[in-house]
Amino acid sequence: MTLTATEGSAGHGPHVPKPNDDAERVTWQSATAAEDRRRVLRWTCECKPVIYYLVTAGGRGYIERTTAGGERVQTPRMRYVQIADLWEKILLGKAV
Repeated sequence: MTLTATEGSAGHGPHVPKPNDDAERVTWQSATAAEDRRRVLRWTCECKPVIYYLVTAGGRGYIERTTAGGERVQTPRMRYVQIADLWEKILLGKAV
């Protein structure tokens, strides 16, 4: 899978369903300072209390999770194919 241009419109993206009972647990870590060439490719709907962002930077990708309270966490940096797979799992309720 190739990660390409931004999908969605300002403030609106797909809704993340409630995770399945057997959903994979994602390793979240404290957010680091944004890279100079950070590019947000996709995001989930901002009407929900938790928003996910699919980000690329420095030849790698990661997912950032933000809550309505302002908490920001990120996955470790991964190869594009790995982060695209994780993004899909989150959107399908197979990872949390």
